[in-house]
Amino acid sequence: MTGKTLVIRRKVPSQNQSQYRHWSLYMKEKELWFALIRAQLPPRQPIQEPVRLCLRSYRVRLMDYANLVGGAKPIPDALVRLGHLKDDSPRWFHCDYFQFQVPKADERTELEFLSWSGHDSIE
Repeated sequence: MTGKTLVIRRKVPSQNQSQYRHWSLYMKEKELWFALIRAQLPPRQPIQEPVRLCLRSYRVRLMDYANLVGGAKPIPDALVRLGHLKDDSPRWFHCDYFQFQVPKADERTELEFLSWSGHDSIE
């Protein structure tokens, strides 16, 4: 799947917005991301190889890096549920996170699947 890019017409929420609310609101956010990703990636038997992603968040207002990474947590969780990621531990998953300031009409999240080769895994 290397080279495939998903474009999701939703911005990654900040960790403060998504994970520090009532648990039911966080679960709704998590299920929404699952549905948006599943619309482009059908479920499959779990893969047995590491996955590397590049996540690009296009948003009106930039946020600090930790809030971007924390807010994106439902994304690897959805990939695990769909079988496109064995586990989100460092042995099986690496993600580079970037954000870009854009007008409101252009807000989106892009997920690009990259080659694992050249990336040192942490075991």
